[in-house]
Amino acid sequence: MNPVLTALMIPFLGTALGSAFVFFMKKDMPDLLQKILLGFASGVMVAASVWSLLIPAIGMGTGTKAVVSPTIGLLAGFAFLLLIDYITPHIHPVGGPEGPESRLSRTAKLALAVTIHNFPEGMAVGVAIAGALTADFH
Repeated sequence: MNPVLTALMIPFLGTALGSAFVFFMKKDMPDLLQKILLGFASGVMVAASVWSLLIPAIGMGTGTKAVVSPTIGLLAGFAFLLLIDYITPHIHPVGGPEGPESRLSRTAKLALAVTIHNFPEGMAVGVAIAGALTADFH
């Protein structure tokens, strides 16, 4: 099988499998379970950021650049996501809309939210595939 196709299918299948559980839910999720799952997801993302992105990036550098460059990149990523969150209108289940006024429908806002959510993950997968394809393995 083509290695690029394999690399693309792994996150696709993981996302599809993870999101398929919504079909088994018959009613609202209890608040405690929702908090537990959100905390777990947050911990996984922080761990992935630190151990799979920051530590390898620091290991690639030398001297003060080893820490400064990844720190600047991390802070730039934070700023970019905060900017996107600020300029994008969104809806909360309780409390109504937030952000700038928009003529977008609820469906368009949902599609925009999914796109924004997947943007960093898609970039990470793309960088990983590019790195694997250009690596000089001996």
